[in-house]
Amino acid sequence: DAICDGLPAPTGAKISDEESNCKIVILGKPNVGKSSLMNLLVQEERAIVSPIAGTTREAIGEKISFYHQDLLLTDTPGIRRKRKIDETLESMMVKSAFRAVEDADVVLLLIDSSEHAIADQELKLAFYVFEHHKSLVILFNKDDISTPDAQQDMDRSLSVYEYFLKKVPQLSISCKTGKNIGKVLPLVKQVHERSTQTFNDDELTMLFKEALHRKPLYHQQ
Repeated sequence: DAICDGLPAPTGAKISDEESNCKIVILGKPNVGKSSLMNLLVQEERAIVSPIAGTTREAIGEKISFYHQDLLLTDTPGIRRKRKIDETLESMMVKSAFRAVEDADVVLLLIDSSEHAIADQELKLAFYVFEHHKSLVILFNKDDISTPDAQQDMDRSLSVYEYFLKKVPQLSISCKTGKNIGKVLPLVKQVHERSTQTFNDDELTMLFKEALHRKPLYHQQ
């Protein structure tokens, strides 16, 4: 409290949700490259990158512009399995990440592609995003160190959940080499436009009529 009392008054305008066309949250386990991706997308050292887990302690937001749209990009602390969280501080970090997801439009779930399988924790995070009706994009990071065997094992692991993962946009990236980083925001833009697309009554009526014409709800005896 004494330190806070001695801090100077904040300068600059605070980024409000209303000022952003799209709120993007980077989510994932510790050390999958969330802060590295954040820095690459904002094109500056905004988040601290370290091999030490838990370096990011709270959700960090940064406003960027893309195709004349204002985007609010938020980096979140890494989330471990619940039974491994034994500190009050880490519990607060997890709550900060979940709050960011609940306020997001699009969530970028980062997965380490050098691992041989998708983790249960990552599946739980994906379902958490679905439960809160947010758009999801899965990014497989560390493509530069992923081996053919690891990729084959990961593909086999993902095939078990193909029934819902096949509907989720996915992209293989490398924050170290920059591979496909330029494709992330265009993909986010495409996903956000689809999720916010609206139809008027006439369009919906025609849509249902055409669907019923192709496949009626009843069969003639």
